[in-house]
Amino acid sequence: MNKKELGLKGEDLAAVLLTNRGYDIVARNYITKMGEVDIIAFKDGVLVFCEVKTRTAGIFGEGREAVGEIKQQKIRKCAERFILTTGFKYDYIEFHVIEITIEHLKECF
Repeated sequence: MNKKELGLKGEDLAAVLLTNRGYDIVARNYITKMGEVDIIAFKDGVLVFCEVKTRTAGIFGEGREAVGEIKQQKIRKCAERFILTTGFKYDYIEFHVIEITIEHLKECF
């Protein structure tokens, strides 16, 4: 499985996680000229912009570490574009990072 496929599988798992927690998935892979938001979800008046980071354990650090200031700015600009172009009604906005870690444990028993 290559990096792109791993990322897509992680996004699928994140969407299931959010759905199981009562969120409605509004959009996936929302792309603008400023960047991309992996998942946009909505629950109880809160519009959530999610960045999903899928990692193989121990490689490239924690997913949250990959969402630095530049990435955060891009996600904020994408969020602004989404709100302006869709007119989506919400009470509050949140930005989430969902980490998916895959770890292969050998010779455990």
